[in-house]
Amino acid sequence: LHVIETHTCADLKFDKDKVVTASFDNTLACWDWATGQRTQVFVGHVGAVFSVDYSDELQLLASGSADGTVNLWGLNTGECYNVFHGHTEWVTRVILRKCQEDSIHHRAGEYVLLSMDRNEIKIWPISTEVNCKPHRTLAVSEDKSISLLPRLQFDGQTIVCASDIGIHLWDFATFQLRIIPTKQCSPALLGFGMVFSLLYHWQHLYVMDVRTQRYICKYPLPVIRKSKRGSSIIAGDCDWLDGFELNETSGLVFATSMPDHSIFLIRWRKSDT
Repeated sequence: LHVIETHTCADLKFDKDKVVTASFDNTLACWDWATGQRTQVFVGHVGAVFSVDYSDELQLLASGSADGTVNLWGLNTGECYNVFHGHTEWVTRVILRKCQEDSIHHRAGEYVLLSMDRNEIKIWPISTEVNCKPHRTLAVSEDKSISLLPRLQFDGQTIVCASDIGIHLWDFATFQLRIIPTKQCSPALLGFGMVFSLLYHWQHLYVMDVRTQRYICKYPLPVIRKSKRGSSIIAGDCDWLDGFELNETSGLVFATSMPDHSIFLIRWRKSDT
């Protein structure tokens, strides 16, 4: 068990050595698991920092903030290498990840920087060039009448998020959009795979078969701790969303915090039959 006293956290990412936190105090920080000490601080945003992602390979950290900017930092130095402008709303999600196929702007294996606000998803060059423009801006509606929900996902091939009208999937190679309608209004998309998607809506957990676009499971949940950003709910290991041809016999589906500050877990288990 590791207990680290930090600033107020809006988001975090971690590995076996460190945890990186994004905070409502406008900063980010890196912490050492073994000692609990803060090893780096990232200062430059002028609004709450809602999202963080990093790459040890690139030695880069990306952050998104309520100030409407996406910042690119040196992971070990804390130096701000670039500030990307272009969002007109709070930046609620950033992703720094390798793509698995060629696109107009990337080759397979190259890193991609994505960011989103309530109306748009932007794909940025990983660059220190001043006044850098996005490679691409993706939106569901030109008049911004349809809001995107702040749970952007990217597996290297497909950019996925949800809105009031359904699940939106952009093919990374062509940027063609496909929409899977959902029965619920404003579902939280917790996970998406080749076979299943996992959604949360009004005290229920849903599993959809994305091939048939039908719900195969609806699981009632107890009253959970409310959060405006949905940060009190999280999916577990999502490998099973690509199908159950796994070596594992069980896994974590879902975790949420309760009003009494306890943690509620749902696990999956392979049947013996």
